[in-house]
Amino acid sequence: MSDDIKLDDWQEWHESKKSMFSFSFGSFGIELVGNAFAGLYFFFYETELLLPGIFLLIANTIFAVWNAVNDPLIGYIVEKPRGFWSKWGKRYPWLCTMLIPMYVAYFLLFSPPIGSSPIVLFLWMVVMLVLADTFYSGFFVNWQGMFPEKYRSDDSRRKGNVWKLVLAIISVIVGTLIPPQIYEYDVVESYSAMAAVMLVIGCIAAVFVMYGGREDPARKAQQVLQGTIEQAPFFASLKEGLKNKAFLGYIFLYFGNKVWDLFVLGNANYYAKWILGIEASDLTLIYVMIILGIFSAVPVFTVVSKKVGFRKTAIIGGLLESICTIPLFFVAELPSLFIYVFFFILGFGNGAMWVMLSPILAESLDSLSIQTGRRNSGVYVGIYIFFGRLAIILFTFLMVFVHAITGFNPAAPAGKGQQTPTADLGILITIALIPVIGTAIFTILFALTYDIKDDKKAWLEEQLKLKDIRK
Repeated sequence: MSDDIKLDDWQEWHESKKSMFSFSFGSFGIELVGNAFAGLYFFFYETELLLPGIFLLIANTIFAVWNAVNDPLIGYIVEKPRGFWSKWGKRYPWLCTMLIPMYVAYFLLFSPPIGSSPIVLFLWMVVMLVLADTFYSGFFVNWQGMFPEKYRSDDSRRKGNVWKLVLAIISVIVGTLIPPQIYEYDVVESYSAMAAVMLVIGCIAAVFVMYGGREDPARKAQQVLQGTIEQAPFFASLKEGLKNKAFLGYIFLYFGNKVWDLFVLGNANYYAKWILGIEASDLTLIYVMIILGIFSAVPVFTVVSKKVGFRKTAIIGGLLESICTIPLFFVAELPSLFIYVFFFILGFGNGAMWVMLSPILAESLDSLSIQTGRRNSGVYVGIYIFFGRLAIILFTFLMVFVHAITGFNPAAPAGKGQQTPTADLGILITIALIPVIGTAIFTILFALTYDIKDDKKAWLEEQLKLKDIRK
């Protein structure tokens, strides 16, 4: 690479507090969707619109299959050389245009034509989910792919990750505390009002991310130069990625965490409505305790990662997340004070994984860049999300299956004892047993696979410098 496009102006553009803060609004925008909508739409269509289980299964399967195809497809498209790269950069146009239409699609998802037939509701659900995820992928693949390109050293990645986590946690506060104060169980229209408020907040995040998402002239020139290197076909890229132990390890870690997110957060309203027997608005205090737990975990595991490295901290975090979920089996029978203490612990365990996913991804993408000779971050972000989306299929099949065999009644009134004991057990299986086992198994697979440690880590850093891929 010629000297005139060395990355010598990197810090001025990308590592200032202003730039880090702005870029981290991508985390705010994405986490807001996950906390406000992702765990709620299945509950909304099953228990409020009473869409039959077979329609839910088909709709969510279509959504998951599109998810699985959509992310790597967009990742591959992003890396194809375009004429606008030299002027606007490879990722910036995507970061500026995807968040707002994504929020519009989610608003419409919670604003279906009330009183329509199951077929109409099914089609509405499928179309809005597909649109929302298309825009989600267009933003997330580029924003996530930019993280290792924007932050070049372990120190800058820790700092960038802290900003990212701060904005993500603020997003969790907004996305978990505000919606339950707006929607009410058995009041269908209230969900649309909630989605409208989230749409407005999401648009604010979309504006704020634009400054930090800019790409400097040296990076644009490097992208154009690397674009002259022939891009491998998608399936060749997939094969190349799965041969990389670090990237495969990250896929295991990410998949395990997605299982936790989907089953714990996706069952929160089932747990609140029938196991705890509380109103949606009463979830606020529980979410506050979870958020405080996450806040507490961030500085602890940031320090731990400095002491023992990213790999060991991720292993500790994944196993802790699994262990801290076990009390969901019996916490409902405890006095209120103990219930709130437990949810703080649950948040602490989840916060450990929040700290580690981005640094581990950045290292695995570094490893792939040395293996392939170019930064194909968009392709590989799409590929790992492809595997994460398979967790949605797992979630859908297990939710419908467990509800069917345990006699779950979606029309049952709110309150303890309104479901049969068997149906209550089914809710506990989906919110506790499955995520405990799934998270532990995939964390162990990560530990056995991920190979960036000790001498390998030092070698990788040296190679990045030599090839001018890092700095």
